[in-house]
Order: sequence, then C-alpha cells, then structure tokens
Amino acid sequence: MSMPILSRNTLLRFRSASAVLNTVRKRQYNFASRQYVACFGDLPPVDTDKLRKDALKYLDSFDPKLWYDKPIVTHLQGHSLASGDKDAKSITTTDAFQKENGLQILSSPKVVDRVIQHIQTYQAPDKDLRKVVRSIESEILFNESAAMLIGNQAKDFGKQDGVTEIEESHMANTVERRLNDKLFEDETKGMLHIDRSPALVGCVSNFTNFLDLCRKTLRNLELGIPVVVLSRSNTVQHTFRWFMMLQEYMQKHGLDAGMVTYVSCDIEQQRRIMSECNGSPLYFTGARPVAKAIKDILPNTFSSTGGPNTMVATHLTGPVNEAVIMSAAIENSGQCTALRHLVTPNCTDGVLEDIFSRENLQVVDQASDSLRVEGFSAQLKGWAETFGKEVPETHTQHSEKAPVAYRISAYTPKTTESNAHVSTQSLPYGIDEHWRRCFVDVTTTADVETLSSEAFVNDLCRWLVTEQPITLSVNAPDSIEREKGWPLAMRLFEKTAQVVYSIGDTEKSPALSCQARPQEAEVFGEFPPRSVLSTYTKFPVIVPSSTPGYMTTYTHLHLLNEAAKAKEFEACKAVRSLWSCVKNKVDTDSQTHVHGYLAMLSDYIYDATQSGPHKGYGARTALWGLQRPPINGQMTEIRIPTSDVDTCTQALPYILPFYMTNAREQVRVSMTSGDDEGKNFAKELEKACPGLQIVCEAQTDFDMRVQTVNPWNALVIGRDTGTGSLLLNDQYPLVDKFVSVLMPLGHIKSTRSDDTEFLEAFSRSHKWLRAQ
Repeated sequence: MSMPILSRNTLLRFRSASAVLNTVRKRQYNFASRQYVACFGDLPPVDTDKLRKDALKYLDSFDPKLWYDKPIVTHLQGHSLASGDKDAKSITTTDAFQKENGLQILSSPKVVDRVIQHIQTYQAPDKDLRKVVRSIESEILFNESAAMLIGNQAKDFGKQDGVTEIEESHMANTVERRLNDKLFEDETKGMLHIDRSPALVGCVSNFTNFLDLCRKTLRNLELGIPVVVLSRSNTVQHTFRWFMMLQEYMQKHGLDAGMVTYVSCDIEQQRRIMSECNGSPLYFTGARPVAKAIKDILPNTFSSTGGPNTMVATHLTGPVNEAVIMSAAIENSGQCTALRHLVTPNCTDGVLEDIFSRENLQVVDQASDSLRVEGFSAQLKGWAETFGKEVPETHTQHSEKAPVAYRISAYTPKTTESNAHVSTQSLPYGIDEHWRRCFVDVTTTADVETLSSEAFVNDLCRWLVTEQPITLSVNAPDSIEREKGWPLAMRLFEKTAQVVYSIGDTEKSPALSCQARPQEAEVFGEFPPRSVLSTYTKFPVIVPSSTPGYMTTYTHLHLLNEAAKAKEFEACKAVRSLWSCVKNKVDTDSQTHVHGYLAMLSDYIYDATQSGPHKGYGARTALWGLQRPPINGQMTEIRIPTSDVDTCTQALPYILPFYMTNAREQVRVSMTSGDDEGKNFAKELEKACPGLQIVCEAQTDFDMRVQTVNPWNALVIGRDTGTGSLLLNDQYPLVDKFVSVLMPLGHIKSTRSDDTEFLEAFSRSHKWLRAQ
C-alpha cells in the first residue's frame, strides 16, 4: 500500500506532533467501547425516602402566589431584563392541564436583540469549569433544592414520581461526568475540538430536571459551553424555577453569570434567535413536528422525539392487564415511554372495559397524592373530568366514562396472488399519541397462532420500522417463548430497530413499556426512523452520553496522524480495500483526513463489537450495544452522485461500517452512470470489496428505485442537507455519532434478574453488529 501524497508541511507537522498523538488510543467516550463500559458502576446511593419526605414537606407549604409575585422574565448576565422593556407583554401561564398557575413577561424584540448579541459575542471564562459546576450540582440535587425541583414539577407538570427522576439524575450524571472527563482529556491532548458555541436548550415538560438541567445545561457548562434556556408555551414555571435556583448557586460559587441565560419570549422571537445564531446547537426533547420546525432553521439540532410505544401480549392475564394499565397511564399518559399500541389476540370492547374499569384505574386529586404513596400511574381527577371532550369519532370512550379511550382493529390476512404480501390496514399507521390522555390502539388477531405467524410478524415489524416507537415490550408464557428460545421475541428484535426492548412473561414478571434505567446500562434514546432522521435531528441522542460530544470534531492533525499510523501499522483489511480505490488519486490533506477517519472508525467498531453485546448492571438482565439494521430485507442505499475524487473519498466512511461487519449484505452502493470515471470507480470498488453490492445508474433511476423499494435508509453523499452531508467542510464527528446514523443501538432486557437463559439466547442473536 503506497503512502498518501502529503505536503512537506504536513510531514513536518507529523514529526513535531506530541508523543501522545503517536500512541494508538481507545475510543474512550464512544458508545459501547470498552472505556465507555468502564464508566458504569460504583454509583452513589440515593436516599429516596428522604427525597420524598422533603418534597412532600415543600408541597405542603407551597404558596401559589409566588409564581405570580415573581413572574417569569428574561435574565441576562444575572439580571432581569423586565424593567424598562415598555413593549414587553405580560401573560398568564398554564400547567400541563391548561389551568392558570402564574405570570410570564414576554420580552420585546429589542430585549431579544440583546440576548442575540450576547450569544454571538460572549466568551466563557475558561474551558474547564468542572470543579465549580460540580460543586453547584452537588447542592442543587440534594436536600431542600432537590425537594423544590420535585415539588415544582409536581405542581406544574403534574409529575407523580419526581423522586425516581432525581435518583436517576444522581446516578446517570455520575456516568456522564466520567464521559465528559474522558472527552476533555482528549481535547487537551489535541485529538479533538469541542465547539463551544452557546447551546440552546428547548425544555421538555417531563423529566426536565434530568434531561434539561443536568444533561443539557450542567454537562455543557462544566466544559465551558454557555447555555441559553428557552421558555415554553406551557408548563414553563418549573423550568424557570430551576434556572433561578441555578443562577443563585452560580453567584454563590463565583461562576460567571453570563454562562447561563434565560429567554422569555414568544415562538416568533425564539425562531429569530435560532436563525441569527444558527451555528449554535439546540438540544430538544419533544414531538417530531416541533423538532422538524427547529431543524429547518438550526442544522445542529439534536432531538429526542418519542414514538407510539407498543406491547405485544399473547395472553391478557391478570398480571399483564396490570402492566397494560401502568404502561398506558404512567404520569397521566405523560411519560415518553407510555404505552400507545397494544397487540394481542381475541381482544374485544368487553376485554378493554374490564382492564380499564374504574375499579382498576387509579384516580387522584393531585400529583402529590401519588407521590405520597409511591405511585406513578394515576389519572388526575380534574383533567380526567374533561376527557370526553377530546375523544374523536375513531375511538371509543370507556362506558363508565373513565378517562380512557380505545380503538380495536382486527387483523385479517389478505393474501395476494403471489402469496407474498399481507394487508396492513389494521395496523395504526400515523398514530396520534394524544399527549396526557390515556388512548390505546389495539391490533388484535384471531388467535395466538395468527399473532405468531410469519405473515403477521412481518407486517408488525414493518409497522414498527415505519413508526419507530421508543419501546417494544413482549409478554408471553414460558411454554411458548422461553422454553422454545423466544421465537416471537427474537423475530421482533431482529427485524426492527427500537432502542428499548423488554421481554417478560404473562404470570411472574410481565414487561412494562416504560422501563429503562440508563445509569445501569439500560441505554435509552428516542430516535426518529433512520430514513428521515435528518429531518428531525443531526444525530440520534443516546443516554448516557457526553452532551458536548455531539458538537465535537477531530482535529486535522490527529486525522493525519491516524492516516500515517494506518500506513505504518497496516490498517484492517476493510480499510485497506476501500482506500485502495482512491489512494492513487488523493492529493490533498483534506482527502487524507478521510483515511485517518476510516482507521478510527474501524478501531472503534472492533472495540465496540469484539466481545459481543455488553451486559447491564441492574436488577433486570440486559444486553446492549451496536446492532445491525433490521434483518427484514430492507437495504441501506448509499448514492455517490458524482465521480470526483472528493465525493468518492467521502463515501468510504459510510460504506465501511457495513463492509467490515455482518451488515455487509444490507447495503447497496449506487454509482453515477453518467461518465467513465464513475464506472471505473464502481469497478475498482467491486474488485477491492468482494460481496459489496454495487449498481451504476442515473440519479432519476436511483430516486425511483428508492421510492419503490422503501429502504431502511437512503442517503446521497455530499448533498448539502441530510445524513450524506456529515463530512462536508472537512469536519469529522466522533466516530460513534457517525455510526449511529447508519446502525441501530440500544438494549434488550429480561424482567428477571440474572436470567442466564435470556443471556444465552439473545447474546447469540444475529442482530448484534459484529466485526468480521
């Protein structure tokens, strides 16, 4: 293999690089790598009883006048900007159930101008603020401050179990701090660059204390990234209150007030901020339509976007019925993992009426009633009484006027002449999740045999791939699943790409749709379908991970160094094969960067997959790691639209994760047929990479084929927008972020502890990505 053509200055830079850059390093903070795995364990204990007691004490003495007397306002550099803003607008705020609960002052465009100027010009006092931020964090998440976080969320969102969220925050924060430490260490060694453009935070109504305060704010702040928190159109009070608490502790600990800004303004002004600060990242958790509206403005949008969570139950036993109720009603159907779609045989109106009877469905006056008894799945009385107004004609409200609505669709196989296709009309495509309302769509089959049939499972998997729920839970008797190697659950796992799979039974320990503890390696994420991923987010967001890592790229010097090491130590066969197709044409450093990136990608994939799936650390038995795309016949289509060396070189990192793994047969490379150079590159690729599917075709033919065959993913290299543009402008993201746009990742768990049968069966699954 010949040496890539490097300039004299480049060679001199190699000789003067620090010693550490000449050492092969592991991908410390990248998902599923060995050192990522090492970040779990040894987590702090959390006194949940004290948290609950303190939160109830806070709620008992809560004065609702406070949210009127101290309204929500824009804060910049530690000061309120309400005074003197003659064009500001005062409005009342509402909680999650449309009940007025306070005041908010929306800033005028002139005040927003000051915020924009601050975002564009402010410089953090230091890159390393870990010591001071972690001191602040230790105060916020303990004692009276933690009680306020839980209590305010209960009042504003109606959160019934804020204690578990704070517990998760303590533990998962520990893991993510360790990941941040490793990321920062490599920045100090010159390996990568953390973009410190101010981060915009779009708060979520539920889980804001962990997702927004901790993951999006504190984890950015500690690595010197300023944060701008945006107001919400509802449930805005409790998010503003944690900002005020944070600002108070920043002053106490001497952290520059300019590091955190709160903007109280309408949607139009928020969009103006995004437009004028479009180099900033925005971290968002919420609905897909909102994520799309943000991503249209901000290319560096990182969204977590829900999905219609599904449970498959072969039998509706008493324990499974309880699991259905808890899953569907969790947090008054306000948890992102709440059940929305039930798949079960022989389901009738009468069956659902019994499951969701008023006797079985818990209703409380207020969230604190559930907090007091350690509950989490009650319906709140006042909101429940308004339920009937929102039930569409497509659904049926419970006959006892319980706050539950359902729709049952019977699955009837329709076989075509080719005997190859089954009608999917009974599956709820385009499902409306009815946020904070308990709606359940049911797909029912004639019997268990039909539910387990290849035809129905294929149809259901097609729906799961299209709609992309967060979670899929499967409950079946041991006699038809566990004792036979989980034939139903295994097919559902291998033919789909959910982030969270939960496997239970019908008697001892059925699985809920709402179970995941990321601090114990039950890794979690809310991903859009890969085929439309770039419409909503730049990368999938996985928990736990280093939040600043989403805006991190490798330095060019490090990439050149990796390219040189790939030559010196002979990179893996797949890298050598792919690089051989372009190495004689490479004549710039930017093209050589790709060679270094290929070497890093291959190192990472070997590291993350060499020991198979990893085992979790919790009471349940979990396996987690990188996975192949659904093994369902759908392909990933990679289009190389031109034959110039830059485009062909940029395509190689997209091909490598498939070619070097057991996903090789799941990708097809489409080359332009418009010139001889394109055809020649296709021939070179075909010769160098046996087994790789390659086709030469016009762009119109590619577009038509993609529309016809409905691939799992399709991308065009070098297009200005979309997944195929990630390596434009000579920017190279962390390798795990790049791989995550191409491959699924997540976990599958058994509800039982130390489940060796589960481990043996599912660790052998062909779904796990494995280097070859």
